[in-house]
Amino acid sequence: MLGNGDVWECWDALRMMRETGCDAVIIGRGCLRRPWLFAELAAVFDGREPAPQPCLGEIVALMRDHARRLVDFFGPRRGILQMRRWCTWYIAGFRGAAAARWDLSRIESLDDMNRVLARLDPDEPFPMIALRTSSAKDGRRQERVHLPAGYLDARDDDTPPAEPRTVGWDSALANG
Repeated sequence: MLGNGDVWECWDALRMMRETGCDAVIIGRGCLRRPWLFAELAAVFDGREPAPQPCLGEIVALMRDHARRLVDFFGPRRGILQMRRWCTWYIAGFRGAAAARWDLSRIESLDDMNRVLARLDPDEPFPMIALRTSSAKDGRRQERVHLPAGYLDARDDDTPPAEPRTVGWDSALANG
């Protein structure tokens, strides 16, 4: 059984596995801002503490490497267009990110990206407050794993749980 949903840090994956009994956890949006999440997961599953969160300078170095690889793979124009979408994820939550986002969404080259990133403080620590915030979910924060009612009642039964019923659902269906 696979667990999925709102895994933003390694501890979310461990908690999900303990609470649900799932065999593995699927990582989605949580790695978009923090691709080093996989190294953190490997550490905790090996019984080690994860490394501290990187500072902005380390993330900028990762961005430069990511951009270079995209340019090498897709070519200069398409590679930079691909990188534009990743820039926002990488710098979210840091001071000056809102102003830099506008410029990063318009970069035409690696040099353009480097000029924008040079305006940010490389020593700024990772903003832990932004860790669990998802731009894909209107900036809301989720702290807890939620399971459908009765989901853990029969772990050996592969039948999915029945759809939850809400008051007025049947009449809404009947009235179209």
